[in-house]
Amino acid sequence: MSTATDSTGPLVTATLVCWNHRRFVRQAVLSALEQTYPHVELIVIDNGSTDGSQDDLRALRDQHGFTLILQDNVGLVRALNQALEIARGKYIACLATDDVWLPEKTARQVALLEANPDVHVASGQIACVDAAGRPLDLKVVVRPGDVSFADLMTYGCFVYGPTTMCRVETLRSIGGYDESLRIEDYSLALKLTHEGMRVVAMPDVLTLYRRHGNNWTAGSIDADLWAIGQRYRGAPEYAAFYRRNFPLAFWYLVKEGRKRDAWRLLRDEPICWTWSNLGRGLMRMLIPYGVVRSYRALRGKASA
Repeated sequence: MSTATDSTGPLVTATLVCWNHRRFVRQAVLSALEQTYPHVELIVIDNGSTDGSQDDLRALRDQHGFTLILQDNVGLVRALNQALEIARGKYIACLATDDVWLPEKTARQVALLEANPDVHVASGQIACVDAAGRPLDLKVVVRPGDVSFADLMTYGCFVYGPTTMCRVETLRSIGGYDESLRIEDYSLALKLTHEGMRVVAMPDVLTLYRRHGNNWTAGSIDADLWAIGQRYRGAPEYAAFYRRNFPLAFWYLVKEGRKRDAWRLLRDEPICWTWSNLGRGLMRMLIPYGVVRSYRALRGKASA
C-alpha cells in the first residue's frame, strides 16, 4: 500500500461497500487491488452482511492488508461518508461489491484529473454483465465530455457511481455525500454542476456493472429521484425534470398505497399530464385494487 506522500503519483482511496454480495465480493476486491495504477489504498466497509461475505472479506484482508470495517447496516451513503472521513488519498473512487473495475480505470482517471485541475469528478462508461460475468446485450452509452446540469435534469443520471473518481478536497468542501438521499451519484453530480463545478464523462469503459436480479436499484427508486429533483424546484431546468419524473413518482406513491402523498403531489406540482402517463395511477387511486383483481380474474375465466 502506498502513502499519501508517495512522490511518484497521488494516492487514490478506493472505497468498496458490501452488503450480502458473497457471490461477487472477491472479484470486486481483487479488481481494486489489481489496478495498473500502483498508488491505491483500499477501504472496504461491510454493512451488516449475513450471507458469509464478512468471512471472505476477513480472509482477503488478512492476505492483502487493506482496511476493513465491519458494522451494522448504515446505508450506502453513510458508509461512503465514513470512508471519506478517513481517506488519505487525493482522489476517491467508490464501488459496490457486486460490480468490477477494469484494470486501467484508476490510471486513466488519475491522468485526466491531474491534467485538468478544474475537473472535480471524472466518470466513464459501463459494460453490463450478468451474475456469472457474461456480457449482456444491453447498451448503455454516455456522451463523452462535460456533463451539464441541464442534461442531468432532462435525461436523468448518467454519471454512474461505480465509474467515478472524485477529488477528496471537493467532496469534503461540500460536506460529503447527502445522507438524506439514497442515490449518491445523481445527487452529487447535480449539486456540483449546479454550483458550476466540472464533471467530465470519459469515453472509456471503466466498470463492469452486474445485473443479477437483486440490485437494490432494481426496485422502485422513483420517490428517491423525485426527492433529488425537488432540491432544484426553483431552477429553470426543473420543468424538464418534472416532465420526465412526475408520472413515475405519482405511480410509485399510488402503488405503495400512499394515496395522501399522491394527492399532495398532484396538488403541489404544476399539473401538466395526459391520461397515458397518469391515468393508470388515477384509476388505481379511485378504484380499490381488490375490485381490479376480481375483474381480472373474471376476465381470465371468461377467456379460458
